[in-house]
Amino acid sequence: MRRFSNLISRYVLQAIVPYFAFTWLLLSVILFVQQAGQHSDLLFSSAIPSNLIWQLTIALVPSVIAFTCPVAALLGVIIGLSRMQGDSEMTAIRAAGVGNLQILAPVILLGTLLSAFAFAVNLKGVPIAAKIVRRVALQAALFKLESPIEPGVFNSEIKGFTVYVKNGDKARGTWKDIFIYQRNPDGKSEMRLITAKEGRIDSSDDDSEIVLSGANVITIDERSKIKVASEHVKDLRLVVKTKRGEIIDKLSNSKQTPEEMGLWELARYTREVKGNDRIDSQILLQRRLLLSISPLLFALMGAALVAKFNRGGRGFGIFLALVSLICYYLLGLLGEQLARTRTISILSAFLIPLITSIFVICWLFLSQRLRIGGKHSWLGYLKSSFDRLIGNSNKPNTLSRRSSYIDLTTGILDLDLVWNLIKNYLLTFGFLTSIYMLFTAFELWKFAGNMDNGVTLLAAYLAYLIPFIYIQIAPSALMIATLATYIIKSRQNEIVTWTAAGRSVYRLLLPCFVFMIGIGTVNFVIQETLLTSTNRKQDSLRHQIRSGNKTANGTTRTWLAVENKILSYENASDNGGSKVRNILIFNFAPKANDLTSLTKVDNGTFADDRLRFLSNSEVFVFAKDEISMREIVAKTDVLVSDQFGIVFNKPSHLNIRETSKKIAQGGSETETQTYLISLYKKYSTPFLPFIITLFTAPFALSLHRKGNVVTLGYAVAIWLLFMGVTNAFEQFGSGGY
Repeated sequence: MRRFSNLISRYVLQAIVPYFAFTWLLLSVILFVQQAGQHSDLLFSSAIPSNLIWQLTIALVPSVIAFTCPVAALLGVIIGLSRMQGDSEMTAIRAAGVGNLQILAPVILLGTLLSAFAFAVNLKGVPIAAKIVRRVALQAALFKLESPIEPGVFNSEIKGFTVYVKNGDKARGTWKDIFIYQRNPDGKSEMRLITAKEGRIDSSDDDSEIVLSGANVITIDERSKIKVASEHVKDLRLVVKTKRGEIIDKLSNSKQTPEEMGLWELARYTREVKGNDRIDSQILLQRRLLLSISPLLFALMGAALVAKFNRGGRGFGIFLALVSLICYYLLGLLGEQLARTRTISILSAFLIPLITSIFVICWLFLSQRLRIGGKHSWLGYLKSSFDRLIGNSNKPNTLSRRSSYIDLTTGILDLDLVWNLIKNYLLTFGFLTSIYMLFTAFELWKFAGNMDNGVTLLAAYLAYLIPFIYIQIAPSALMIATLATYIIKSRQNEIVTWTAAGRSVYRLLLPCFVFMIGIGTVNFVIQETLLTSTNRKQDSLRHQIRSGNKTANGTTRTWLAVENKILSYENASDNGGSKVRNILIFNFAPKANDLTSLTKVDNGTFADDRLRFLSNSEVFVFAKDEISMREIVAKTDVLVSDQFGIVFNKPSHLNIRETSKKIAQGGSETETQTYLISLYKKYSTPFLPFIITLFTAPFALSLHRKGNVVTLGYAVAIWLLFMGVTNAFEQFGSGGY
C-alpha cells in the first residue's frame, strides 16, 4: 500500500488542481469586474494618469482572490473527485487496498497550502492593496483639482460654486461662455449668478482663483425678493478653497486605517483602542483569520460531500456545497453583528462558523460510514426533491411526460439538449449570483452593520442588484452551461453515436444556437425595461448604506444644459424618483451668453414629457442691469423631453432610446464618448450569447480528441481573452483613443 501512496496522491492532486484553477480564475474575473465597476469613474477616466489606473487595477486583485480561493477549493475538490468517481477510478484505488484517509491526504495538503496562501494574502496583500486604493483615490482627486474644468460638464467640486463652461481649450486651460452659480456661505438667502465671455482658474497651495473677463454679476436676495445688485465687471477674480492642502496632508500622513494594517499591526491596534473602534478592529481581524482558514475547511467539505454522495447525486452534492457556502458566510455575518451589538464575544463570533463547519464535515463522513441520512431521512427527501426538480427522476413516466413536447422539435435529442442547457444555465446562474451577492454583502456589511435599519437596506439593495448581476454574469453562465452540457454528452458517447449515424456536428449545435438567440433576446428586453429602474434604485441604496443612511440626492443638485437653457433641481424622494424640489430654470440669449430670465419653483414632478409645477413659480426677468419679478399664481408645467431630455445622467440608468437622446443633446467630448460606448455595449447585448457559443461549443465537442483539462483550458483562455480585449478597448474608447 505504501508503494502506491505517492503515485495516488499525485494523481488525486492532478484530478483536483486543474478544476480548482479554472474555477478560481473564473470567479476572480467575475468579481474583479464587479469591483472595477465600483471604481469606473477612475478606471475609465481620460483625465486620470495611466499609472494610477494600473495601480488601482492591481490593488483590486488581493481582496478578490482571498475571497474566491475557498470557493474554488470547494468546487475543485468536488468536481475532481466526482470525475474520478464517475470513471470508477475511486473503486479501483480502493480495490488496490488504499483507504479513504490516504485519498484524503492530498486534499488536506492542498487545503493547507491554500490556507497558507490566503493567510499570506490577508497578512500583507489585502492591507497593501487597501493602502494603494486610498492613495490612488487621493491622487486622482488632487489631479482632478489641478486639471482645467472640462467644457460641457457641470463642475461642483469647488465648494459653494457650480461652474458650467460651454466652450474652451483644455490644453491651455482657458474657458469661453461661462456660467457660475454661487450660494451665499450661510446657504440661506443670497444667490449670485455670474456669466462671462472668457475665464480660467489659477491654482496655488490651498487656494485658487477663478479669473473672469467681461463678467455680468446678478445678486438676488430670495428672502426679501428685491434686487440687490446687477453689474458689469470687466475683470473679476473669485477666491475659492479647493481642499488641495487637505488632500496633500492626507497623502503625506503616514497614519494607517485598520483596513491598511497587517494581521500583527491590527492585533496590536485592537489592544490600544477602546469602544466601538476596538470592536470594529477585532471583527476585521477575525474576518481575515476566518478567510485564511476557509480553504482548508472547504476542501474537507468538498471531500466529505463526494464521499457522502458517491453513487450518483453528484449534482445534489454541488447543490449542498452551495448551501453550505451560503450558510458559512451568513453565520460569519451573523456572528459579526451579534459581536457588534455586544450580544456575544468576538471569539464566539469567530467560532460559530468554524465549529459549525467542522461538525458538518464530521457528520458527512460518519453518515457515509454509519449509513446516517438514508432514503427516508430528511436528507433523503431533500435529495429526491432536488432530483425531481432538475429532471433526474428514474420514474418510468419521465419520457411520457416530455413526449408532448417532442412534436415541437425534430426529436428527443434536441429536447434533451435544450433541457440540459436550461438546467445548467440556471444552476450556474444561481451559483454565480450567490457568490456575487455574498461578496457584495461582505463588502457593505461594515457600513450596514452599524446602522439601525442596515439589514433591511442591504437586503433591498441586493434584491435590486439582481437584474444588474444577471446581465453581468449571463455570458459566463452561458459558457459554463454550454461546456457542461456537451462535455457530459461527449463523455456518455452520445456525440460519437450521433456522428457515427452520419449526422453533422453543426446540426448537433443547432439547439444551442437557437437557445442562445432566445437568451440574447431575453437579456435585451431586461436591459431595456427592468434594468434601468433597478439600477437607479440600487445605486441610491448603495450610496445610502455607505453614507450612513443619508439619501443619495437629498442635498445634491442635478444640473442639465441644452442649447439656451439650464435646469437645476434637488430630488425630493429618497430613491431618486420623479418628485423634485428647489427647481431653477435659467434662460439665456440665443446667440450670446447673457442671462435673460430665471424661473424658481419650490416643488415639481416629472410626468411623461413634462415637468409639472406643484407650487407657484417666480420669474425673474433680466434686461440691461434691471431686474423685474412677477409671481405666477396658477400652477403650470414645462415641456422637458425635447429641451432637457431625460432626468438621469448615468449611462447605466438609461436604455438605448434615452442614451441616443443624451448623445444627440451634445455636451463635452468626454461625456459624449462615454455615452457612445455605453450605447454600443447595449447594442451588443442580444448578440453576446451567440458569440460566447461560437468559441465555446467547438471545444466542448472536441473531447474525443483531447482530454477534459486541455479542452477546458482552451475554452476558458479564449473567454478570458475575449473579456480582456473587450474591457481594454472600452478603456481606450473612454480615453478617446
